[in-house]
Formats: sequence, structure tokens, C-alpha cells
Amino acid sequence: MDASANAGLLRRLEELERSNRRLKILAVVVLLGLGGIGVMGQARPPAQIVEAQEFIVKDANGNVRARLGSYTAGASLTLYHDAGRATLMASAGRGPGAHLSLADGSGKIKGLLLLSQEAAGLYLSSVDATGPPRSPRAVFEVLNQGTGGFAFYDKSGHTRALVGSIGDDGAAVAVLQDREGKTVWKAP
Repeated sequence: MDASANAGLLRRLEELERSNRRLKILAVVVLLGLGGIGVMGQARPPAQIVEAQEFIVKDANGNVRARLGSYTAGASLTLYHDAGRATLMASAGRGPGAHLSLADGSGKIKGLLLLSQEAAGLYLSSVDATGPPRSPRAVFEVLNQGTGGFAFYDKSGHTRALVGSIGDDGAAVAVLQDREGKTVWKAP
């Protein structure tokens, strides 16, 4: 064979190899496309359970707006306002019962709903609704043994008005007291 025949044969062989490479690439693309169509046509798997000790929801600016978590003392859901202070907290402790707290912009709890095995109560205050009365407060509380009622406290934490069934016998009573705690009116 002469040199020109070899050169022609080499050129044809290179064209054949290029064509073969194109066919291989085309075959891979077609197979990937068919595989993708097959995967898209499958039924979605059932929803999976997401587990964590805490979930945090942030707004577009990265500020925490909600927090749901499990802690040593129980579990809670807390919602936050724009300034980052907690405004609503719902929680349940280890024992039976739960509470819902409403706070103002400074973080002070002004409203509290408590549910337990012994009682259910609603506590409202313009200053602080937690702990023993130390500020003006309105309380509605019902105990499991049947007693309960409304009580209004002054800014010193003294009872000023009481309406309800507070005795063991279940009898109703209404009482108004003065600043020193002396009864000024009572029925019956």
C-alpha cells in the first residue's frame, strides 16, 4: 500500500470513530431521558416523619418568629414578635396539665391560662400575671373539688373583690374588701 492510500484509510477511520462517539453520547442522553421520564412517572412515596429536638422558624430577615421544642421540663411552642420577644407561649410539663402565656412587648406575662389535675385558671394583670398577686390582677379559677370563682386584687396584692363558691360546702359568696383587707360588704 502506498502512502496516499494509508492517509485515506486513516482519515476514514477517524471519521468512523467520531461518528461512533456521537452515537454513544446520543445513546447515553436518550437513556438518561427515558430514565428521568420513568422516575417522574412514579408515585410519590408516603410522607416521611421529620424528627428533631427543636424546630425554629425564621422570617426573611433571619429573625426567629417561632420555636417548637422538647426540653427537660416538657415541651413548648413559643411565638415571637418583630423585636424578638416572646409573645405567646404554650407549654406542657412532665405531669398532666398545660399552660398558655401571653406577654407584652417587654416580655412580661400579662395573661396566663393554666390547666392541671387540681385546677383550671385564667389570670390577667396589667403588670405581671405570674406568681402570687403582687399587682392588680383578675383571677378566675375552678378547683376540682368544686370550689372556684372570680377574685380581683389591688396593686399591693390584696383581695378587693371575690365572687364564687369558695367554701367546702359549695355555698356561694360575694365579698368586697377595703384597702386594709376589712370586709365592707358580703353576701350572704
